[in-house]
Amino acid sequence: MWNDLEEFILKLAIENSEKTGKKTKIVEIGAGKFQTISKNLSEDENIDIIMTDIDPANENIIKDDVFNPNMNIYKDADILFSIRPPAELQEAIMKIRDEVDATLIIKPLFNEDLNMKTKKMKLKNYNRASFYIYER
Repeated sequence: MWNDLEEFILKLAIENSEKTGKKTKIVEIGAGKFQTISKNLSEDENIDIIMTDIDPANENIIKDDVFNPNMNIYKDADILFSIRPPAELQEAIMKIRDEVDATLIIKPLFNEDLNMKTKKMKLKNYNRASFYIYER
């Protein structure tokens, strides 16, 4: 499942780079301790990746609070994604998305619905991965 989500994000990033002629900027919000997808995506020459978290697990993650975000981190982002963000963070993540006009991907817990009051995200099934996407 994680490989499929990673593959989908990589596909979006490559399409974006081909369209714009520049690297795709991706920000993972709430990176936590599971950073496999971001680490693998960072190996692609078409991608610049930034990981954020309120409590960074290591020096590769930038400390940021989605309720009081440093918008310089997200400026010019093409894709934002978050894996299993708690429901109380989801609206704040969408506000960041709205400000930078990026594609947003949220992979909730298996049995969890999204907590989006203002925006409708589309459920996407890609191979074995299921996630929500809001495209710009």
